[in-house]
Amino acid sequence: MELGEDSVLVLDTGAILAGLPLATPLKCYTTPSVVGEVRDSESRMVLEKLIESTRLEVVEPSSYYVGEAVEAARRAGTLRHLSSVDIGVIALALELKARGFRVIVASDDYRVQETLVKAGIEFLRVRYRGIRDKVLKP
Repeated sequence: MELGEDSVLVLDTGAILAGLPLATPLKCYTTPSVVGEVRDSESRMVLEKLIESTRLEVVEPSSYYVGEAVEAARRAGTLRHLSSVDIGVIALALELKARGFRVIVASDDYRVQETLVKAGIEFLRVRYRGIRDKVLKP
């Protein structure tokens, strides 16, 4: 995967807990809901430092893109399996893509990956094997 200056990572909770923002040179984004899921004190401390350093930006996706994420999940047949936090991550990815970024979502969640493929968004597995019969790029 060749990355350019326009490449950004959108992180789900698993990616943050795995320490991905510490291991990448890319600008990282996540949602307030994901931040709310990070509860252990060590991870919270690292998260706060990343936010302060601007390596990680916390952005609430607009309601328009939340609706677009719901529609993508409907098309993928994954809607009933996704949490509101998952929908927010997908919505943020769609919004950043619309702003002209090359967006890669870091997630091990199979249903999120399936939805991203339908939405035309790239994904990166963090720790576990992802969907096998799909390619990284839709």
